[in-house]
Amino acid sequence: MQINNSSGANESGGVANVRFGVYSQATPVAGKTIKEIRDQFSKLWGIPSDATAYKGKDKLDENYVVQSNDNLEFHRRAGEKG
Repeated sequence: MQINNSSGANESGGVANVRFGVYSQATPVAGKTIKEIRDQFSKLWGIPSDATAYKGKDKLDENYVVQSNDNLEFHRRAGEKG
């Protein structure tokens, strides 16, 4: 399930929790898209471009606009056999 929120109701500057691997931080990213957040944290935390963003069990679209109090997690699929 992909969630895409483009309602325009941005809560710019609100705090959301962002997590990748051992890194976790409450940061003012509300109003930004997943792509913008990935770009912001990619060098700092090493988030790869193929990591998928989740909010709970829901897979987020790159254009999803983050809301205050969202809990975002970036996951990269581990190696696959085959």
